Amino acid sequence: MTETSASRNQPRVLIADDDPSTRLIMREVLQRAGFQVIEAVDGKEALHLYESSAPDVILLDVEMPHFDGFAVCKQIRDGETTRKTPICIVTGLDDDESVDRAYHVGATDFIGKPIAWPVLGHRLRYILRANEALNEIRGLVLALPDTVFVLDDQGRSYDLASDGGIGASGNIGSMNGQAFAEIIAEEDRSAVQDCIKRALLSGEPQIHEHSLANGKHHLETRFVARDKNSVLAIVRDVTERKKAELRIHDLAFYDRLTGLPNRHLFSKELDVVIDTTRIEQRQFAVLFLDLDRFKRINDTLGHSTGDELLKAVANRLQGCLRSVDQVVHVDEEGWENVRLARLGGDEFVIVLRNVGSEDDAATAALRIIDSLSRPFDCDGHQFVITPSIGIAIYPQDGDTNDELLMNADAAMYKAKAAGRNTYKSYSETMKVRSLHRLDMEGELRRAINNEHFQLYYQPKVDLASWTIVGAEALLRWHHATRGWISPTDFIPIAEDTGLILPLGKWVLQAACRQLGKWQHSQMNHIDMSVNISGQQMYSDDLVAIVKSAATNASIRPEMLDLEITESLLMRDIDDTIEALRTLKEFGVSVSVDDFGTGYSSLSYLKRFPIDALKIDRSFVRDLHRDADDAAICAAILAMARKLDLKVVAEGVELEEQLDFLRRHDCQQIQGFLFSKPLPAREFEALVLAQSEQTEKAAG
Repeated sequence: MTETSASRNQPRVLIADDDPSTRLIMREVLQRAGFQVIEAVDGKEALHLYESSAPDVILLDVEMPHFDGFAVCKQIRDGETTRKTPICIVTGLDDDESVDRAYHVGATDFIGKPIAWPVLGHRLRYILRANEALNEIRGLVLALPDTVFVLDDQGRSYDLASDGGIGASGNIGSMNGQAFAEIIAEEDRSAVQDCIKRALLSGEPQIHEHSLANGKHHLETRFVARDKNSVLAIVRDVTERKKAELRIHDLAFYDRLTGLPNRHLFSKELDVVIDTTRIEQRQFAVLFLDLDRFKRINDTLGHSTGDELLKAVANRLQGCLRSVDQVVHVDEEGWENVRLARLGGDEFVIVLRNVGSEDDAATAALRIIDSLSRPFDCDGHQFVITPSIGIAIYPQDGDTNDELLMNADAAMYKAKAAGRNTYKSYSETMKVRSLHRLDMEGELRRAINNEHFQLYYQPKVDLASWTIVGAEALLRWHHATRGWISPTDFIPIAEDTGLILPLGKWVLQAACRQLGKWQHSQMNHIDMSVNISGQQMYSDDLVAIVKSAATNASIRPEMLDLEITESLLMRDIDDTIEALRTLKEFGVSVSVDDFGTGYSSLSYLKRFPIDALKIDRSFVRDLHRDADDAAICAAILAMARKLDLKVVAEGVELEEQLDFLRRHDCQQIQGFLFSKPLPAREFEALVLAQSEQTEKAAG
C-alpha cells in the first residue's frame, strides 16, 4: 500500500482547542494511533475546516474564542441531513448543566479533563464504529416511513396504513383484529389505552414511549385523532436511541473499568443521603480508601495489569460490603445502591448508613483492610494490596458533600503517614495540616517563580584514588520566615500539583550552568549528576530541555549524568528505551538510582542504554551487620561487573561499610563518611584543597 493510499484510509480527526499544548499532545497521541489530524485554534476556524475537510470525528474544547464548543456543535448538527459526524466535547466541567447542554446540542460523547491519553485513540475508534452503525440505522429509518396503524377507540387495529419495517422485527404487521395494547408490555398497556382516549377527547396528538411485550424493542408511538371513533398510531422503533442513551448515561455516571458509580454519580447520591439523614436526625460514615503504593505496579508491570488488579479490588470491596452491613446494620430501604464508588485512579469511597458510633465505622474499616489483605492473582502475578482508609462522620465531621469527602481524604493521608495499611478518623488537627499543605503549595509556586531555591552538591568519591570525581545536585529551599524546608516536605507537594516540571527544569538548568563554570576552571574533571522525576521522564520535551540546558551552559554533554529511579525505568519500557537512546546519542550518561528497590530483571536491564547503577542507601545502611543486605550489595556489584556498568554506593557513613565496598570492587561512593552536601563555594573549596594535597604528596 502506498503512503497516499494509507493516509486515505486513516480516519480524519478535527481538533478544535485554543491551547497549543493540548493540541500538541492530542496530535502526537492520535497520529501514533493512526489518525490524520486537522487542527483549529478557535470555533470559527473549526466550522471552516469542518466544511472543507470533512473530518470523520471532531474533538471540541468548550472554551474557545469566537464560538465555544457548544455553539460549534450546534451549528454542525443544524446543517447535517442524513449522516452525522461524531462530535466529542472535551471539558473539565462535570456539572449536570454542562453535561445536559452537551447532549442537548448534539454531542456524541464527552471527554473529561484530565484526558486519559493512553486510551484516547481506542475511544475514538469505538465512537467511529458505533457512529457508523448508527448512521446506517438512521439512513434506513429515513428511507422507510414509520409504521402507521388505524385503531378504534378500544385499541383494536382494523387497518395497517403503512409498514415501516417494524412489523418484521416486532411482529406488529400481523396484528390485524387484535387489540393494539395486547402486543405491548403489560406495564405499558394502561398508559397506551389512556393515550388513545385523550387523543379522541382532546384532538391533540399524544406521544408515548413503551416496549413490545417481548421486551426487546422500544417504540415511540404518536396517537393522532382520525375521527371521533378512530386514531392513527404512528409507530417508530427507538430501540437504538434508547441503547445510545443508556451508553451515554453509563459513560457519564459509571466508571468504565470497574462498572462502579463514578465521582459524579456518587456526589449526586451523597447529596440525597445527606438530605435524608438530616431529616431522620441520624448519622452515617464516609470511608475514603486509597491503595498503598499502587503506582509501583503500574510503573513496573504496566497499566493493563494495574487495571485488572483494580477490577479485582472493586469486586472484593463489593463482596466485603455484605459482611460490613452486618456490623453497621445497614438498612437498604429507600437507598439507591450507590454505596461504593471509584473516584479515579486507585481511590474508592464508601458510604455506611446508620452507623451508631465511630467504633462501628472503625470496625467496618478493619473488615475492609482484612478482606483486601488476601493475595490477588492477576496476569500471572500475585499481589498483596493494602489500603489506607480515612473516616469522616456526618454531621460531626462535615454536613456537606465537599466537607465530608475533603475531611475523609485528609484522614486517609493521615493513615498513610501512620505507616499505611490502617485507618484514621478525621480530627480538627487534620484540617490544620491540610491548610498548612495548601499554604505550602502557594509558597512553593512563589518560590519557583522567584527562584528562591539553591543547589547543594554531594561529592561522588572514587574509591581507588579517594578523590572527588563528581557531584550530585540536590535541591534545597531556604524560606524567608520558615528557614530551611526539607525536600521531604515540599517535593511530594510539587509532584502532586505538577510543579515538579518547572522545578525540575530549573534544577537541570542551574546544575548545567554550575558545571559550565567548573569546566572552565581547575575543576574540569568533575561530572554532574541530576535527578529526573517521573513526570519529567515522560514529558514530551525532556530531551529538548536537556539539550537546551547543556547547549546554553556550553558544557561537554558527557560530563552530565541523569539519574532515573529503577521504578521509572520499568514504566513504559519501549518508550523509556527510545528516550534514553536519544539522550545517549546527545552524549549524556544515564544512571539507575535507588537500584534494588524496584522490579527490574537482568533481561530487562540489558536492554537499557545505561552507564551506572546506584545502590540504594537502604541496602548500604546495614550491610556490615545484616547478611541479607550484604548479599544483595555483593550481588549487585557482581552483576554490574558482568554488564560493564559503573556502581555508586549511596549513604556510606561508616568505615565498615567502606571496607566492604572496597573488597567487592565498588567504584564510587557518596555519603557523610566523606562529606555532607555542600553549597557550591564550599564544594569547590573541598575539591581544590584535595587537589593541592594530592599535588604536594606527588611533589
